[in-house]
Amino acid sequence: MIVSGSFDGFKNSIYDMEFLINSPESGFDISLRETGVSTTNVGQIINFSGVSGYLFDQSGNFFAGYESGVSFKLKTIFDHSNRRFSYYHNDYLIANLDTTGQGVVDNGTINSVVFEKHGTSTVSVIANGIKAT
Repeated sequence: MIVSGSFDGFKNSIYDMEFLINSPESGFDISLRETGVSTTNVGQIINFSGVSGYLFDQSGNFFAGYESGVSFKLKTIFDHSNRRFSYYHNDYLIANLDTTGQGVVDNGTINSVVFEKHGTSTVSVIANGIKAT
């Protein structure tokens, strides 16, 4: 099942995400996106996935694990001007990554989230930042 949400477009921003995955073997995928100024542009700016209890960033790098029914947190700090972001797993810095080449984007501002899940898994996302003008 795919669930999504939208919010004001943010430039420099922080995204606090808390996950509860109830079927780790099925996995999940979450992306922070720009839906675009035009109706044809949808750009994935930041992406994470989970497969069989393993967590991966958008470069395909394994960085942590997760268990069924045990919550975990991911935080991303997005630097719009430099097209980079830092991400944290349970408050520990994991990596700094570049967002260029992550899809077609108009302004490079994040204004939506898409969560592909299985079963009763959940995510909550709190977004804060500088609104795009």
